[in-house]
Amino acid sequence: MRDCCPLVTIMASLLRRSTLYCSQSRQLQKSAAASSVPNFNLNAERKAFKAVLPEVLDTVVGGPKLTGLPDVRRWIRQLLEYTLFGGKLGRGLMVSAGYRMFEEPYNYSEEMQHSARILGWCIEMLQTSYLVADDVIDGATVRRGKPCWHLRPNVGISAIKDFVLIQQCMMEMLDTVFGNTPIYLDLLRYFNESMYRTALGEHLDCSTAYSKEKNNIDMLHMDHVNAIAINKLAYYSFKLPIFVALLLVRNGKEKASQELINICMNLAGLVQYQDDYMDAYGNEIVTGKTGRDIQEGKCSWVAVTALQHCNDAQRSIFKQYYGSNDPEHVKRIKRLYDEVHLPQLYEACERTSHDDIVRQIQAIEHEGVRHFLLEVLNVTYKRVY
Repeated sequence: MRDCCPLVTIMASLLRRSTLYCSQSRQLQKSAAASSVPNFNLNAERKAFKAVLPEVLDTVVGGPKLTGLPDVRRWIRQLLEYTLFGGKLGRGLMVSAGYRMFEEPYNYSEEMQHSARILGWCIEMLQTSYLVADDVIDGATVRRGKPCWHLRPNVGISAIKDFVLIQQCMMEMLDTVFGNTPIYLDLLRYFNESMYRTALGEHLDCSTAYSKEKNNIDMLHMDHVNAIAINKLAYYSFKLPIFVALLLVRNGKEKASQELINICMNLAGLVQYQDDYMDAYGNEIVTGKTGRDIQEGKCSWVAVTALQHCNDAQRSIFKQYYGSNDPEHVKRIKRLYDEVHLPQLYEACERTSHDDIVRQIQAIEHEGVRHFLLEVLNVTYKRVY
């Protein structure tokens, strides 16, 4: 589970009018710039978003279920303060930006904007819960610039329990603030869908990995790559913040179309292809992470595409060395990637995915939604971290 994806950069892009990477996108951008789409000051919104966190924490620990449990109250506050602070806030800010850009100016209200910030923090809690669990599984030591939660005194393996606790705090927040509102059942449906889909994606990511001992080369299939992207990334990183924001918009459910879902799925596919490529070819200083997909035998876009272009001899080399921690084996797989011209194949794939998404965005009727999606695509395309 990654901490930011390109979501923070996506939010930063709302501050500027940058050049898109194909003529169709540039035309749409010019149209949006001349439209009535509201300006969005990210710096001001980030400050306002952070200012809501104390209210969220007080609401969670002040709930009636914690009456008479002072030690639990203290633990939950410590847990949330430690794990939520320091994040990039990309997914949460997407809710705030989404409401501001999706709502018609004459229907906009500060009350709904505040609700968007609270829902953004609920999504940040969901993201944080995954990071706490992943850090235990991976044996990670640092998260958000400080020691991982499981390395704190008196935590250890009980961090797995705290992973569940953070999610339950999120659900309690939804119930407390929105339980009596017309959108509550839809909120539950969206959040539960995202949690289930993400769990499915994590399972797929693990169960499709290749190893020489298992001899399960058939698991490295593009259908699996796309299924991992859709389940592990699309729902909680794209669909959830966008569709939650639409719930706050007057008649917003009318904009929550299948076409918009398809765009969320395809954006996640593009991001997954990029992440997989950067794992093999990215500059570690720029990406901030060491690639491990080859060593772990991951069913990545890179591995599957390489196999599709291997001759028999190259396929034998792949089966022999992929999924190995031996540095020489890793180097041999990377040479094989070069032999089948993966950088060129990737460039073509990224360009095709981008152009397909542009055509989908063009079909979206609402100007604010269309402009928001263009900004997301603008920043995502050609990213290197």
